[in-house]
Amino acid sequence: MDKVTMALYGVIAYFVIVMFIGWWASRKVKSLSDYAVAGRRLGPLLVFGTVLATWFGGGTALGGASMAYSFGLRGVIMDPLGAGVAVILFALFFASILRKLRYITIADFFRARYGKTMELASSIVNIVAYMGWLGALLVSFSAVFQVLLGIPFEQGVLLGTIITIIYTFAGGMWSVTLTDFIQMFLLVLGIVLIIPFLLGAVGGWDAINAVVSPDMYSILPGEGMEYLGYVGLFGFMYWISSWVVQGLGSLSCQDLVQRSLSAKDEKTAKWATFAAGIGYWTIGLIPALVAIWGIALIPEIENPDLILPSLAMEVLPPWAFVIFVVGLLAAVMSSSDSAMIIPPTIIAENVLPYFKKDISEKTKVWIARILVPIIALISLAIALYAQTIFFLMNLSWELILMVQGIPFILGIYWKKSNRLGAYASIIVNFAVWIPLIFATLPHTLEVEEGVFEWAIWDSIYIAAIPALIAGTIAFIVVSLLTQKKDPPKQLVSIDGEPLENLK
Repeated sequence: MDKVTMALYGVIAYFVIVMFIGWWASRKVKSLSDYAVAGRRLGPLLVFGTVLATWFGGGTALGGASMAYSFGLRGVIMDPLGAGVAVILFALFFASILRKLRYITIADFFRARYGKTMELASSIVNIVAYMGWLGALLVSFSAVFQVLLGIPFEQGVLLGTIITIIYTFAGGMWSVTLTDFIQMFLLVLGIVLIIPFLLGAVGGWDAINAVVSPDMYSILPGEGMEYLGYVGLFGFMYWISSWVVQGLGSLSCQDLVQRSLSAKDEKTAKWATFAAGIGYWTIGLIPALVAIWGIALIPEIENPDLILPSLAMEVLPPWAFVIFVVGLLAAVMSSSDSAMIIPPTIIAENVLPYFKKDISEKTKVWIARILVPIIALISLAIALYAQTIFFLMNLSWELILMVQGIPFILGIYWKKSNRLGAYASIIVNFAVWIPLIFATLPHTLEVEEGVFEWAIWDSIYIAAIPALIAGTIAFIVVSLLTQKKDPPKQLVSIDGEPLENLK
């Protein structure tokens, strides 16, 4: 039996396991709290596993390997290094507070702190951003099915999507958490297995060191402030933005917030998430390092996105290849299920109450469940057949930072934060950010040789820091000037209890 056939059987066995987990988890779901935040009963090991597996998904494994192969460790500053900063900062300064407040979504925080308009704004940007992320993740099933197993593209993507829909539909956050823990273990094992076989194939560390420049291991800007093809001020700004935009922008993302809200207590929310952040830095660098070392075996490749699968095909024996394929599939699923549950949860919790009051918990659960396949299939269709819309949806991920980043951070720690200050920060963010994007675009287009998708992404990052500085100043100034006109709302729990009264 060849390695591809063995891997196919491994995938089938894995699908059976996750389907069983989905069925088992469905019996625990009685309310939206059960469905969205696992009844707030997750212990340290499960919180650690679900945070790490969600963040260390297919994007980090394949995308991180691709960027490291092309740019060295500078290519993974955004993710996992900058993203790891977000997880650690969130754990130390936000996780226990949010768990104490017992919200279900991040939009609940904005309703409590700033009112319904901010709740709706947060809901919209999160729904759009997570649908964009979900579409990209579902399409990336092709990396397993088409590239490694030879299954036609659309059939493989549809199969992976359907399986993920079924167990997410059934068990919600319980299914996601339990499968995430297994998926994390499989992915790490599958990638780590490449290392000894790669060393054997190329002739050991001496052969790697003879080919790989020490500069590939640096995370500082290169000579002349060079970073990802940019030099001077542009290079320095891009380097800073890669740390800050990820490190601050991801603090208020629903997938991270949701996991802290699922913990059994504040201590678990804080320290399990902190451990996951350290683990993400450590484990997240493994694919990047494997890709760098892989230069010794594959010095040139047409599509760097395929460097990790190509190395696995080249060096792994059949039994290890099975683990790698199942692990890579698990990585895609661990992020897909998390992205899949978020838009339905926000719609059921934060959007539908605008149209109908007093919705029962049972009704909310079924609305969220029904929306899981609808949201997933719409996201997939957009990713496959509406590339312009899909591209804009992925750009909208940065809108989370521009809309709710500053109001979230200051809303937790500054008692004078108010609604008008939040509005001012959003307006100023966009007033500075958008003109700077277009002002820098001619240069980024030149560096990226006219590829608009790459150039606009670079401009978005480079322009972010000045916008955030201006938005923060606007938030503070307007809040201070409007204390009487718009008295700050006290931060209260989902049950209306003031934060300072909660033990």
